[in-house]
Amino acid sequence: MSDCLCKININDIDLTDERYKISFSNTNIDFLARSLRETGLIYPPIVRPLNNKFIIISGFNRIRAHIHNNRVHNNGIKILVYKTEPDATDYQCLLKSISSLAFQRSLTLAELILCTKRLHEFLDKQQIAQKSPAIFNTELAEGFVRDLLFIGDLPDPGLQLIHTGNLSFKSAKRISLLGKETIKVFLDIFSKIHASQNKQLEIILYIMEISARDAIKPKAVYMNQEIQDILSDEKKDPGLKTRDLRACLFEQRFPIVFKAHQRVMEKITSIKLGNNIKILPPKNLDSQDYSISFTAKNYNQFQAKVQSLHKSLENKKLKELFTP
Repeated sequence: MSDCLCKININDIDLTDERYKISFSNTNIDFLARSLRETGLIYPPIVRPLNNKFIIISGFNRIRAHIHNNRVHNNGIKILVYKTEPDATDYQCLLKSISSLAFQRSLTLAELILCTKRLHEFLDKQQIAQKSPAIFNTELAEGFVRDLLFIGDLPDPGLQLIHTGNLSFKSAKRISLLGKETIKVFLDIFSKIHASQNKQLEIILYIMEISARDAIKPKAVYMNQEIQDILSDEKKDPGLKTRDLRACLFEQRFPIVFKAHQRVMEKITSIKLGNNIKILPPKNLDSQDYSISFTAKNYNQFQAKVQSLHKSLENKKLKELFTP
């Protein structure tokens, strides 16, 4: 398939047809528009003639930038493009769309998932893995392709969350195993918080374990009023929502451990060693190891902290803390 380099009228491009768009980024095109004005178009977009119009295969942002530069006098404005043959197939156009971006930069995880999902309409996972160096500019193992296809079955909001970093690859793979209703629950949760991969997996685990223990659906756990209040608080930072949600789920999952931890924290607070000396409780009920820490900028501060700790040895509440 050979492409023809030619100029076409910008008004003949159907901007609403984005069937070949694989990038999730809607970047600000001001810098690109300025580059086109000052440097010119270095890499022409690729378009496909269809139904007396042209649809974009590659170069969505370049065309947007061109329109931006000529928004006052848009009628009759032309742009240099590569035009495919009229009989170009969907598969051929998809390959051009993917490779033209993949050989400019590495595709994001969300883009990889979307591209693999679309390629799977024409190729099986083994063929995708074999052809991956020529298509993606990187080699993809067949098992990884299988995982990409598996995650690709998530609803569209899932890919958007992966793109924004709100849903990790491992978390997406984990929730893909669940029912549709439960998947929607987790997608809604992760759209309202911002958590690391480990914290995402912890949240998934706690909700599924609470659900199994209480013989209720995960959605019932999610609809708990306290959880809903945390997630619906638009004034609270997503990071703080994550902290509060984890604490709430931990309390529901391990009520005895939570209460024991609360009692220990109340004892620690009552000791009142001051803000500069911290006592940290054991990490779990099986441990009796407390941590005591302080900071000092110089020797005098260090000496003062040590003396303060020494005085606290007579504190009855401190003795109670270490008494089983």
